[in-house]
Amino acid sequence: MGTKAPRNIRIEALRLVAICSIAIFHSFQPLFAHMTELMGPGLVPGAGDAASLVAATPAAAGLLGFINLFGAYGNCVFFAISGLFLIPSAARASREAGYLRDQLARTARRAAVILLSVALYAAVALIVSARVVPLPGVSLHETGWLIGGLEFIWVYLAMLVITPLIGWLWERCRARVGLTALIVAAIYLINAYIAFVSPGNEVRGLLEWRKLMSAASYGAAFIAGGALSDVLSKKALSYRAATAALAGAASLSLVGEIWLAANGRGDLMVATSFKSTSAISFVLAWLSLAVAAHPEAPRKDHPMAAPLITRAAGSILGFYIAQSMFYALWRRAVDALMSLAFAGGSSFSTTIGAIDLVAAGIAGSLAVVAILIAVDALTRMPLLRLVRLQR
Repeated sequence: MGTKAPRNIRIEALRLVAICSIAIFHSFQPLFAHMTELMGPGLVPGAGDAASLVAATPAAAGLLGFINLFGAYGNCVFFAISGLFLIPSAARASREAGYLRDQLARTARRAAVILLSVALYAAVALIVSARVVPLPGVSLHETGWLIGGLEFIWVYLAMLVITPLIGWLWERCRARVGLTALIVAAIYLINAYIAFVSPGNEVRGLLEWRKLMSAASYGAAFIAGGALSDVLSKKALSYRAATAALAGAASLSLVGEIWLAANGRGDLMVATSFKSTSAISFVLAWLSLAVAAHPEAPRKDHPMAAPLITRAAGSILGFYIAQSMFYALWRRAVDALMSLAFAGGSSFSTTIGAIDLVAAGIAGSLAVVAILIAVDALTRMPLLRLVRLQR
């Protein structure tokens, strides 16, 4: 039996950065929505709730705008990492005998991990909702929490199912980086039209075309990850250039959000981070992976941190599922923490109140990540090892 290739600790750390980004995004999502609705020339600092006070503080409001990019960023990171490894692997194997049988076996194993993980957390959520504390929408009579609530998981499963086909086509395409660039550009042009021109209704059906563009955006990140493998293997992007591009893109994004906040352009703040279809988030995700996966990146030994990071990264799937199903529980806790911090800080000044609120939200989000990862490591991961779906 072959041994597993050693993990790239930088990429594993990037996975953790991504889930922390998603947790922070979800914590501030309602506040951001309320804040941007209030923005405008008539906003008076100190005359309203937390959202109006944050909106009247450009630095804090701009930071919230930047944070609102984190959700799509984290999702794009995960799909790009999967594409970076799965697409080239499938492409190389497509020239070998028994390709389809081997890929079907791999896909079935990956799908089993996902389905068993969802089933485990669904069972726990149903018990908690029935016996401990009601979880809105979680019941055997409703499906939204399992379908729409886990949209990311099902799109990821779909990508895994079609990976053998993508790999076969990838190996036989000689202009795959250029073709990927065209596909990504087309998808994000449509996304820009949706965000800036035709956002549609707030409530969307599962198969509504704007809703499906979120899935298309994840697919774009997936194949872009495969293209990054080609770019790095051909040394078409230096580590220094990738790092500079990432730092520049992140800085421009933050400064741009602060500028929009200072000018009361809540509408543009919403558009630049629209749902899961932000081009800015995609660029930041792709560049982050380019830096993490680059063969020229400095290699440092982390004998204590590396095993911890690797184990924590193994619980990412569990985190995704749990943070969706138990949204009502952690949402209340983080909101309470943010309210308490804001009340204490605002007694000194609105600026301090806004800063304290943001700091408390970030701290609470990281605590949620740590708790859910720890729970997953003690429950789902041992179950997967028991049934031999995880080493």
